[in-house]
Parts: sequence; C-alpha cells; structure tokens
Amino acid sequence: MSAWNIQVSEVNGVLQNVSGLVGDEEGTTGLSGDYMNLGRSLEDVDGAACSIPISVALGEFAAHFLGVVGEMINLSASATGGAGEATMHYVNGNLEMAEDAQANACMVPGSPLPQQPH
Repeated sequence: MSAWNIQVSEVNGVLQNVSGLVGDEEGTTGLSGDYMNLGRSLEDVDGAACSIPISVALGEFAAHFLGVVGEMINLSASATGGAGEATMHYVNGNLEMAEDAQANACMVPGSPLPQQPH
C-alpha cells in the first residue's frame, strides 16, 4: 500500500454507528440484544408447546440460526474493532501496524483462520 488518505472522523462515525447496530457484549442492545431475545423467546415457545416434535424442530432451528447470528455478531465486532485499531495506528503514524490491524480485522477471536464474508 503506497499511501493512505483516511478521513478519521468519518471512519470513527461509521464504526460507532455499526457498533451500535451490532450491540453490546451483555446482549442488551442491537443485534446482540435481538439474539438474546430470540433465544429467550424460543425457550418460551418450547415450554408453551409441550410437544416433542415442536421441541425438536425449535432445537434444530435454534442450533442453526443462533449459531449463524452469533458468528455474525463476533465477526462484526472483530471487523469494527480491527478497523478502529487500524485507524488509531494510522493516526499515530504507524502505517505498518495499521496495515497489520487491517489485515487481521476479519479474524474472529479464537479462530485460526480469517472468516470470509459470504
């Protein structure tokens, strides 16, 4: 990369907006809050249904979709965190560290390989 020309305030605004939509670690806001609410709602429906076939179907649905949404949340948090870190290094004038942080922005913590957008 020969030159960067980043509008830091605009980048920070976008990252704050995206982070707000992704939500917090406690699952009280944004997509993470919706994730927690979906899990609780599925448990409520399962309890109210009192049916083995419905319980099985809900369990399969939850295993698949809660897994997918959980991965979306983790990847989004990783990407915004990595982009923020790269921007901070850019501001501090360390372009090599900024490039490294940008390259690792799609890494999910605990995952050995970067996740590719679908």
